[in-house]
Amino acid sequence: MAALKYVKSKFARTLLGILKVTQDNSKETWRFVPLQDFTTKNDINWSQSVADIDHQLYAKYKLIEDEIAFIESMIKPM
Repeated sequence: MAALKYVKSKFARTLLGILKVTQDNSKETWRFVPLQDFTTKNDINWSQSVADIDHQLYAKYKLIEDEIAFIESMIKPM
């Protein structure tokens, strides 16, 4: 469930979209998407909503307001 929420996050989909220009989904297209620890010992609370997870990821990776605003305005929620 946590991995699915991560893939649905705007954060992960933005980074995936950098290299994904076709329907092919090779390992290479995931190069910029950071691996996450989906255990309870992680710094992300995976039990929250996808929107809340996005905000946790923005903080974890120290995104600035302009980057967050870009992601929030360009990527639709799933």
